[in-house]
Amino acid sequence: MHRNRAWNHNVHYHDLILHLVGHHGDRALDVGCGQGLLARLLAERFDEVVAIDPDRQSLADARALGEDQPRIEYVEGDVMSYAFDGESFDCITAVASLHHLPLEPALVRFRDLLKPGGFLVVIGLYRESGIADYVNAAIALPISRILRIVNGYSELGAPIAPPKETLREIREASGRLLPGSFLKRRLLFRYSLVWRSPAQQLVQP
Repeated sequence: MHRNRAWNHNVHYHDLILHLVGHHGDRALDVGCGQGLLARLLAERFDEVVAIDPDRQSLADARALGEDQPRIEYVEGDVMSYAFDGESFDCITAVASLHHLPLEPALVRFRDLLKPGGFLVVIGLYRESGIADYVNAAIALPISRILRIVNGYSELGAPIAPPKETLREIREASGRLLPGSFLKRRLLFRYSLVWRSPAQQLVQP
């Protein structure tokens, strides 16, 4: 974790995202970019980053905090309806934003926007339901408090909403719509979802 960065439960997983993404292609899309913290990190690895968010104030904060970063295009809009071309991104990230969208249509939308061979990395929230969720939360709470003290806590600065779907529901939807995707419960009330879009099949002569 870069010590000069603000910290919260979402920022905690930025390094994981960068590890999963590596440097893969030319163009990335950050969905629900908020204040642009992840978008600025992606801009160190991709030639172009489109950072989309429907919240005007969050985008204003992102532009103010980002100084002069020509690789980032901040877009005010809804990723579900914005006029992006299909198969136009090498990487899509979504941190604490998927639960603001209709789950299955959003997964299909992300799938359709990725180039063949592109990566989707989601860090999401889920609705607690069942013993495993409550045990995980009980373990996470004291660790979260310690991390807040050690790192200092920074508010999200963006609209929040409670998650609607359980982890089981998200796992079922992603397994069906994104074959080969990998979902993992993470400690700080989050999960990771990783998927690589299948590469195009070569046409045999």
